[in-house]
Amino acid sequence: MTFPLLTLALRWGGPILSACNDCVIALFAQDLGDLACIFVAANGLAIMPLELTSVVHGKLCHGSRWKIADEDDLASRVAQLALGQSRHVAAILAGIDKKAPATRADTAKEAIKLLTVANGKDPYHRDGWIFQAISWIAAYRSDAGAVVRAPHAIVAHKGFDGMQLKLDEHGDTVTAVVIFEDKATENPRKMITGDVWSGIRALECGERMPELIQETGAILEANQLRYPELDIDAAIETILWEEVRHYRVAVTSVDVHDDDDVRQALFKGFDKVAPGSRKRRQAETMCIPALRDWMQTFAIRAIMHIEAWRDDV
Repeated sequence: MTFPLLTLALRWGGPILSACNDCVIALFAQDLGDLACIFVAANGLAIMPLELTSVVHGKLCHGSRWKIADEDDLASRVAQLALGQSRHVAAILAGIDKKAPATRADTAKEAIKLLTVANGKDPYHRDGWIFQAISWIAAYRSDAGAVVRAPHAIVAHKGFDGMQLKLDEHGDTVTAVVIFEDKATENPRKMITGDVWSGIRALECGERMPELIQETGAILEANQLRYPELDIDAAIETILWEEVRHYRVAVTSVDVHDDDDVRQALFKGFDKVAPGSRKRRQAETMCIPALRDWMQTFAIRAIMHIEAWRDDV
């Protein structure tokens, strides 16, 4: 394809996103042996399924509201994540126009199972996985080129809901390990003060450190080509420092949480369970009235995409 504006440069690295007055410029890297080429594509090539609005609640926390800009596109991205195609989705969100991977019938079957609630079972695990997938997309949307762990293709996974690493501008030092708490819930305040706060307190006390170290190492190793100057062992040691551990709490909400004061009350106490600088505390919300009905309809839409892509040969 041709681009209205195309600039070619050489460097090591991954997706970056910058903006000008009337266009979004997506820079992305494509490995060519030891060489990485950055192409700059202008005039909004990528559809962004989510809109993020920044919110700051004094010294308590910072974050954003998520609003669905294109529900069908969002469903297609979640469907691709269910198929294990996170690298493809990341490329699309970075503005890369590339052909989607083939969808084998057996892979499609497992992805559809991930998006389906078995007879007699509650939808909580399925809905939780969908929300984690949306949260992963939001992380890429807010920080193009982010180092974010791909969603686990399994419901009720016992590990962290998600993780993101932040590096300095040189790409040789980890400045933050962001631990996700993603909850699709009809009672966000109760969920936050219960499961979420207890999980963060445990991490603040040093619990689950072997798991955190292992996850961090795996993410760094997977991105070693992007950051060749990074000392992985030294980077892993930095997560032992409390101030490097940041927390990103994302919950489903209702219309009333569009009010800033009500939203702030939702996260009251965040500074007590994770003290220190506000940058350690990130609060994300996505308004979904009639949560379970919406999740069921959305899952069906995602499954329809998978059915359309499936190769039955």
